[in-house]
Amino acid sequence: MGFKKTIAGLVVGGLLVSNGAFVFGATSTVHISRVVDEAVGYDMGKEDAAQPNANMKEEEALKIGKDYLQKYFNLEIDEKGQNFESNIQFREDWNRKGNFVWELGFHRHGRNEYLSVNVTIRDEDGKLMGLRKHQDHRSEENQIAKYTREEAEKIAHEFLLKSNKDILDQLILDPKFHTPHYYGHMGNGLNPSEYAISYMRQQDGIPVLHNGVQIGVNSGSGEVTSYSLNWSEEKFPEKKTVISEEEAKEAFKDNIKLELSYIPVRDTSQGYSDGVKEVKLAYSPRFDSGAWVDATTGEMVNYRGEVSEEPKKIDVTPEEKKAFQRLKATRKTRSQEMNKEEAIALARQILSKVYDGEAFKIEHANYHSSTIYGDGTRRKAWDINFRFEDEPYANGQLSIDAMTEEVIQLNHHNWRMREMMIMSGDPVTPALTWEEGYHKAIEVIKELYPEKLKSLELEETYRENIHYYNDRQIVNPEYYFYFARKENNIPYRDNQVQVSIDASTGRVERIYSRWHDIALPETTNLLEQEKALDLLMEESEVSLSYVVLGQPRENEGNQVKLVYGNQLTNYPVYSYIDAHTGSFLDWNGQQVKLEAGQNGGIQEKLKGHLAERELKIMAVNGILDLEKFDLTDEIIKNEIIKMMTSAVGNWHYSIDEVGELKFTDVSPKDDYIEYIRGAVIHRFLENKAVALGGYNTVSREDFAEMLIKMTPLEKAALAQEIYTVPVDDFDKISPDKQGAVALMYGLDILKGEGDSYQPKGKVTLEDAAVAIYRTFKLFGRINR
Repeated sequence: MGFKKTIAGLVVGGLLVSNGAFVFGATSTVHISRVVDEAVGYDMGKEDAAQPNANMKEEEALKIGKDYLQKYFNLEIDEKGQNFESNIQFREDWNRKGNFVWELGFHRHGRNEYLSVNVTIRDEDGKLMGLRKHQDHRSEENQIAKYTREEAEKIAHEFLLKSNKDILDQLILDPKFHTPHYYGHMGNGLNPSEYAISYMRQQDGIPVLHNGVQIGVNSGSGEVTSYSLNWSEEKFPEKKTVISEEEAKEAFKDNIKLELSYIPVRDTSQGYSDGVKEVKLAYSPRFDSGAWVDATTGEMVNYRGEVSEEPKKIDVTPEEKKAFQRLKATRKTRSQEMNKEEAIALARQILSKVYDGEAFKIEHANYHSSTIYGDGTRRKAWDINFRFEDEPYANGQLSIDAMTEEVIQLNHHNWRMREMMIMSGDPVTPALTWEEGYHKAIEVIKELYPEKLKSLELEETYRENIHYYNDRQIVNPEYYFYFARKENNIPYRDNQVQVSIDASTGRVERIYSRWHDIALPETTNLLEQEKALDLLMEESEVSLSYVVLGQPRENEGNQVKLVYGNQLTNYPVYSYIDAHTGSFLDWNGQQVKLEAGQNGGIQEKLKGHLAERELKIMAVNGILDLEKFDLTDEIIKNEIIKMMTSAVGNWHYSIDEVGELKFTDVSPKDDYIEYIRGAVIHRFLENKAVALGGYNTVSREDFAEMLIKMTPLEKAALAQEIYTVPVDDFDKISPDKQGAVALMYGLDILKGEGDSYQPKGKVTLEDAAVAIYRTFKLFGRINR
């Protein structure tokens, strides 16, 4: 191979070509990476590289892959003339043991465009198994979601007619991906995203789990941007059952365990950006005995199709638990945040203890006056970046609460070292066992969070962790330990301390703590567990499925079993049962308002509306809240602000970005504080020392003035005595708002009713949703 310029990815590819078996398993992989460019590249040589076990040559795979890209993406790959970087992989098919696929990738970066396409084909016959395209036209500022889910489903169906017409009669839309609750609150706003249209395979009228087709449709362009086929070819067992549905339901009832736990209650629209203000007690099902009932034997089976066995567990001794009761925190709570020198000194102490005196270097320290670390709580914190002196390319970060000295999190991952160890071909011997890793994790917690040990569930269950590095299967590269908080002998799993340890080096890779300082609910007058289980079974259905199950690594092929599954009827709307009321709760701890089986309730509210299409797009992207409000409800200013910032894409906004809010009637603990910060950042609001009036309803003329802030027309709207609107009550519009009203009216964003505009009338939810969508569609995200 003629060398022209060193590129790390290409060196990696070369190292993975081997004549010998890989030490971690039988999976065979060859990487051939290259950059096709006159300035930078590798000369692959005149002879096409021969791949072990390959049925076709690389040049054949390239031609077939390019033909698929031309056919389905209308994309002609001319590598030499278009400055594409290409990557070719020949590897084992993870879903079909003993079979291989070719993965081809083509990538191009430009000043105003980024394009990346991938195609996967079967080695034995060139059949298309997967496609993906990611394209970013950076010069197009007004990209917006324009297609509804129903329209995306029609586009996906047309693609199936073109690509896989022969299996169409064996496919049904997967109901798990059809409910609107699955898509809400994605945080992407009205920026284009991908609808995942999933089709489940059926065999003799019975669903085949994890088999089928998934098609991605871009919500902005309506293009198919991804395609994936998973189609097992194993022989299916005879459609013959020994036990009935009633017997299967009894088996589930006998084996499902309901766990009582504390769960946080969050605003469904804010998720983890919202601090927890309430905790509930709830029951949730656990399937420790197995996920399915074998339809022929009646036994519970796990994901390998085996009868579930008692897992390996470990715990500290009773004597240690007793000693932990006496441990107390040694940290001190400060009246003023620590300075940089104090933070670095404390970081040195912590790192020396965690890493047993290994030599390290502090790179730099950054202070954040208010930032969120995953639990919705804003903290003053120091982020300390460090590295070990013998590893110049692997950095770590330690985050410390500047007021309490508590370690919020620590991360140090040396991916380069791990990859080099794997690529060397030498056996990697773990530096410590899972049990030794457990005891090391306990010592870390004892050092950093001694006062929490008495409130943690310390029993751990062994679970094999399988990862893929450069398409190689690696077992237990890290040991993960998750210690949930436990109060009154009841777990609070959203509160925990996590520790992960690199198995090959024995070094701590991650520490993370989340702990809510909040009153927990009373444990009295709880719904009996048996009654809760009855409620769960009443809202569940048992049905037959074929499931393709992987085998232990030493076995060849997969197996297919006929099983019964227990499915919540309204999946995935609810996850818990309120232990006090018996109500079903979603994953945010909020009561589910829809009745069982009525997951089309939101769609029904929109059906037949003049702006049905626009409202559906707003709802499916989590901007229009139809569970909390009806379309005709008059809404407060804060809700409008929330919709405006959510349409842009609502993420966490730091006080460091905004500064202190000056509004005289906005509290730092206001429920809408994140959205108000976002509106200030996007200049929808001016941060002035005046009353915001966020809890007041909004007139139509005031709303027009708010909408103008989302456009580049703000200065034009200030012009006086040049505007008019063809309505009878134009003279009732405030003179300083006539420009905004006229522009929004003329652009068909906020019209009146008949001959009247009703400038003092109150804005309803439907008014706000339609106007915000149309404004965003016309002007996009304005960069200021």
